[in-house]
Amino acid sequence: MNTSETHVLKFGGTSLQNPNYIKQSTQIVMDRTQQAHPFVVVSALEGVTDALIELTKDIGKKTDLIETGVDNLRQKHLTIFDKLTDGQHKKRNRLDKLFDELTQDLHKLSLDIENKRALKDRILSIGERASALIFASVLSSNGLPAESFEAHQFIKTDSTFGKAKVKQDTTRKLIREYLQQSKFVPVVTGFIGSDSQNRITTLGRSGSDYTAGLVADALNADHLEIWTDVNGVLSADPRWVPTAQSIKELSFGDITELSAHGAKVIHPQTIRPIQDKGTTVLVKNSYNPSHPGTSITSGFESNGALKTITVTGPFVKLQVDETHAFELFSKLTEWSEQETDSEAVGFKTSSEFEPARFILRQSFFEKVSNLLGQWASSRDVVLDLQSNLFKVKKFSNHFSDDESLSKRIWDLLVSNNLQPINAERNLDERFISFLFDRQDAQLAARLLNDYLQGDQKVIDLFVAGTGAVGHTLLKQLKSLEPEGITFRLIGACNSRNALWQEEGIALKNDIDWSDSEPTNWELLIDKLTAPHRNNLIFVDATGSEEVARLYPQLFENGTHIVTPSKLANTFEQAFFDDLQSLIKENNTSFRYETTAGAGLPVISTLNELQSAGDSITEISGVVSGTMTYLFNQLEQGVPFSEAIVDAREKGYAEPDPRDDLSGEDVARKFLTLARTLGYKIEREQIAVESLIPEALRDVDKDTFLDQLSNYDQTWEQRISAAQNKGQTLRYTGRFKDGKVNIGIEVLPKDSPIGQLKGTDNLIQIFSDLYNQTPLVIQGPGAGKEVTAAGVLADILKTARSLS
Repeated sequence: MNTSETHVLKFGGTSLQNPNYIKQSTQIVMDRTQQAHPFVVVSALEGVTDALIELTKDIGKKTDLIETGVDNLRQKHLTIFDKLTDGQHKKRNRLDKLFDELTQDLHKLSLDIENKRALKDRILSIGERASALIFASVLSSNGLPAESFEAHQFIKTDSTFGKAKVKQDTTRKLIREYLQQSKFVPVVTGFIGSDSQNRITTLGRSGSDYTAGLVADALNADHLEIWTDVNGVLSADPRWVPTAQSIKELSFGDITELSAHGAKVIHPQTIRPIQDKGTTVLVKNSYNPSHPGTSITSGFESNGALKTITVTGPFVKLQVDETHAFELFSKLTEWSEQETDSEAVGFKTSSEFEPARFILRQSFFEKVSNLLGQWASSRDVVLDLQSNLFKVKKFSNHFSDDESLSKRIWDLLVSNNLQPINAERNLDERFISFLFDRQDAQLAARLLNDYLQGDQKVIDLFVAGTGAVGHTLLKQLKSLEPEGITFRLIGACNSRNALWQEEGIALKNDIDWSDSEPTNWELLIDKLTAPHRNNLIFVDATGSEEVARLYPQLFENGTHIVTPSKLANTFEQAFFDDLQSLIKENNTSFRYETTAGAGLPVISTLNELQSAGDSITEISGVVSGTMTYLFNQLEQGVPFSEAIVDAREKGYAEPDPRDDLSGEDVARKFLTLARTLGYKIEREQIAVESLIPEALRDVDKDTFLDQLSNYDQTWEQRISAAQNKGQTLRYTGRFKDGKVNIGIEVLPKDSPIGQLKGTDNLIQIFSDLYNQTPLVIQGPGAGKEVTAAGVLADILKTARSLS
């Protein structure tokens, strides 16, 4: 055994819940002997303390159940002992006799012949005493000599049964006498001590952590390790906040403060004995032993690392007239003298003209409710009660900087319609406290955890559609680091698979679809519209009518939408009108810049002109990069059929080019522009010239491509006729006088539109201000890169508007 360092390892009940976990825990101890001298502290096996507490309740009414209850516990422990050891009969007999002792004490408790509180502590000690015997026996059976030690022999306390106060100096001296010279690996019972009369006492729930701290202090341990059921200290209790994240490092001051205010990972007293020493503390997860956990040291400078939420309760809020407030406070103080809970009674009064407010721990309220009722009745006082309330506390070092964090917290709560029953913020403290009912407490804790973990504004993204544009967008997001904003990709999907990760999918890596599930929009909408969702941008890159028809549900729940899809804006006019109403009612954002000109700022320009009071009179030009490319190729003598195949191969045209040649794409773009300006137009009112030969409109795609060459000569003649006159052909759209027309236009070769090259678009905007010379917007109008960049720009605009 390596004795250069002293390590104290504490294993909680979840680390000892069954033979496999006990075996894992003992292996950790055996491995540790290679680098240090281990001292072990154990809790009761999982569920045993609760079972013992249950046996003590109303014991006088169920004496017939004592034997059955004890026998169940006896068999549980003996079965585990036999499975993991080599038959050390002596220790097995000791284990068996513990439950004989338990039976006797339970009968004594039922007869009320001794101090009940003392008896209860002795009964509760059985769990740790049995656990230590098993753990030591398993180590010995595997070749590492170990011995169990019952901590009541050396941890000395006062006689406050249930939450005894430790006598530090005496305890430190006795621990050294009992443990320091042990030739075996000591396995110490957590949770228990003894008073001056050697009566067993308990240190309160989670008191085994405290025991470990006391042992580490007495032995001047180099390292204290606490094994529990979560990945170290988390940003919140995962039972309240499933998205709670592990905190990498904390200071002793941080963990002491968090524990005192309800964080459940470590007993509040654990750190106190070692806080002035060089002992390092590590909190690890028995369910996930490879996780690094949380390191706690005296010298760690927290800065912004302390960003935790605690939830405690339930509480009862009680209001009385100010004239009776101090009398009632005096009574409650008297009744709570035996309470060990620092939050049993809270009292606040603002002025003599307002009711006084009491916040009572609900368990304490239930104990004194009869006394309260009698007091109120004798004074003809009506008690205004509100029960099942919870305190939500947000911790951060940034509270000490200024009050901007408080403002952000209030803004977050208000924007989600959360109104606390009570709020407290003291300028010299690192937390703000709110009182909510259970449902609002859970929502508030989730929001504070998910969206206020640093200076950055957290924006959630869901990308629907991971084809050409969606995939390119995800690649562009990898290198994006906008100032003041953190994007969290909570999900992505295509037509087949959906991936969802509340904590966020790593944007730096390609998406791993191995954990994906079949795409189910009903389930996805439930997740996207959950109450705790905040600052969510839904990116629709699907081109799916099913998805576009879901926009109303998303807007109703406060989701912001960015899309390159033209569908939602070009369904029936009534659908468009409903969207606009929902956007306004729910204060959401809908950006669709790329639906009219890929990455060109057409929509935003129209909005800005109208916002400035200008009136748009006409919009005309080329809004299809595919069509520009096609007619450029025809000008150069490339046959019509070859030009289309080439555009398709380069990604400028759809897999079925008829989607472009039909003119439907251009029609939808101009319909979007007209509706954005406030005009009410149905798709059927737009005249569109299709470039699809009549005979090929209804054939399958392969037949269409095979027979397209039959029309090459026709197009060669049309382009030549124009060129002979110094003209050319362009596929244009025009909106004027409330009407839209789409089709081929013969234009001068040297005109701005006639000179378009590549996949460029050109849009001309005439208005009251631009009535002689139009405002011209020109640039690439096709390609996944420019379209994805336009979508990304819309995402950034939306995110910044939320910041």
